[in-house]
Amino acid sequence: MRFGIKILIICVVFANINRYQVMQNTIVRTSYLYSQSEQPSKGGCRLPKTGENIYKRKDGRWEARFISGRKPDGCAKYTSVYARTYAAAKAKLEERKRMVVPPPVVNCRLTVAELFAWYLAQAEIKPSTRARYVFLIEHHILPELGSIFVVSLTAKQLSDFLSQKRQSGRLHGGGLSAKSVRDIGVLIKAALRFASAEYHFYCDALNTKLPKAKQREIEPFSAWELDQLRKGLSPSPNHKDAGILLSANGGLRLGEVCALRVSDIDFQNGTVSIERAVQRVRQNGKTKLIIQTPKSEKSVRVIPLPNDMMAYLKKAVSGLSQNAYILTGRTDKPMEPRTYQYYFESVLRRGGIRKRSYHTLRHTYATRCIENGIDIKSVSEMLGHADITTTLRLYVHPSMDSKRQAVQKISFLGGAA
Repeated sequence: MRFGIKILIICVVFANINRYQVMQNTIVRTSYLYSQSEQPSKGGCRLPKTGENIYKRKDGRWEARFISGRKPDGCAKYTSVYARTYAAAKAKLEERKRMVVPPPVVNCRLTVAELFAWYLAQAEIKPSTRARYVFLIEHHILPELGSIFVVSLTAKQLSDFLSQKRQSGRLHGGGLSAKSVRDIGVLIKAALRFASAEYHFYCDALNTKLPKAKQREIEPFSAWELDQLRKGLSPSPNHKDAGILLSANGGLRLGEVCALRVSDIDFQNGTVSIERAVQRVRQNGKTKLIIQTPKSEKSVRVIPLPNDMMAYLKKAVSGLSQNAYILTGRTDKPMEPRTYQYYFESVLRRGGIRKRSYHTLRHTYATRCIENGIDIKSVSEMLGHADITTTLRLYVHPSMDSKRQAVQKISFLGGAA
């Protein structure tokens, strides 16, 4: 028995020795995969080290990448450099790192004011969003939280601050809306995440539960109201009324309609391309009209239009330049969204319809699409939503007409009087 155990131990030892020799031979053979300039030198290893983020690609090139910044949600933003050799890739990496603007040193002395100055300088934010952020920071956040050190800001402090804004946060008296308060909380937490992800510090305020903002439900136009709306429009096709019909038949946002050019209409394929939007933003105490990309990446889209809508557009824009904005007929100036909202309200009055938001046209379009059997994914894409949950949560409302039809189908009396 003992003799058998000894034999077993000897076999295990020899097996481990052979395995070690195989590993050594493999390492030697693997080293010949690199060129002479990439071999380990006596002065130190010139091969990639663990955690260096430098590796050889399938095409033979070397890629080196590093975290060059943070997105507004705090996720890492990477930058890559490429070279023929490991040494060259590493040299390029160090050179590129030196070109990145270093953020402030985050320690217990960094204040909320300093945090937001850095956040606005580093984060990729659209002009309209930036203008909104600057207003919230300057008028609501900095006056009360600006001097507080970032790492000492607690969840209770932030929660109390937001509660106070809800009660008496307006600049001229009264409380802010639930949505505005939530926007302030979201902005503060985004800046904190952005910085903490970069510098690995802990801030208790990130645990703050933000108040929920109740979504204001918009009731879509009824069939009768849509008929009256058509009666409120001019009897003959014209470029000014075209915007209202485009939103009713394509779900365009107000800013998207105002930025639409004649060249965005594809008469051959019966589509309209949404590539820009008009918005008025506040900068340095004044407001100005800007043209920017639509609300989100998915908002850049191509929408199919009904044949009668295309026929109307062809007559409405006849005589206009391809570069002309459809609503103004001019090449140098788009329609002011607020002005077009006023025009829309005048159309409602002519049709005998109560005052409604222009956005009601978009809600009505989505609801009619669903009622007519168009799948929710297609509706979501035509509206330019990031996902279908937004479409279902905000834009799909069963109309009173469809409710009436539904209850007739389930009547227990079966039509008996």
